[in-house]
Amino acid sequence: MAAPLAETWTFLTSPGQRWVDWWPGLETADVRRTAELVGSTALCTWRSPAAYRLTFALTLTDVEPSRLVVLAADGDLTGTSSVLFEAEPGGTRLDIELRVSTTRAWMNAAGPVLGPLFRYGHRAVMRRGERGLRRVLAGTDAYADPPAGDGSPATDG
Repeated sequence: MAAPLAETWTFLTSPGQRWVDWWPGLETADVRRTAELVGSTALCTWRSPAAYRLTFALTLTDVEPSRLVVLAADGDLTGTSSVLFEAEPGGTRLDIELRVSTTRAWMNAAGPVLGPLFRYGHRAVMRRGERGLRRVLAGTDAYADPPAGDGSPATDG
C-alpha cells in the first residue's frame, strides 16, 4: 500500500470504515468490534466471480498493534488466517497467510475437478480487495470495481 503503516493500520481498525465500501466481492459484513480488537467478529458473505458465495464468521483471536492480526474462520470456510503488517519504503506491506478449508459438501466433492476455478475465484476476490484498499488509502474512488485482470494473487503490499 502506498500509505504509511500507521495510516493503513488506523484505517483497517477504525470502527467507522466499512469493508463493503471498498472490497468488491464482499456482499455483506456484519462487523462487531471490541475496544481491544481481540474478540471482534465479522459475519461475511463473499461473491466469487465464478458465481458461488461463501458465508463465514471471522473472529479476531490475536492482535499485535500495527504488526499482526490473527483470525479464526467458521462457516463455509473453517481455519485461521493471519495478516502481517510491515513498513516498507513508500508504504506498507500486508502479507496474508490463509490456512482454511471448505466445509460445503459440494465444494469438497468437486474440489479435485473445480480446484483451479476455486483458486481463480479466491485470487480475483483478493486482488479486487487489494485494489480497493489501495484506492481508498490513496483518497481516490474506492467504489469502482475494476476488471478482474489476470486474477493473480496479491503478493505485495
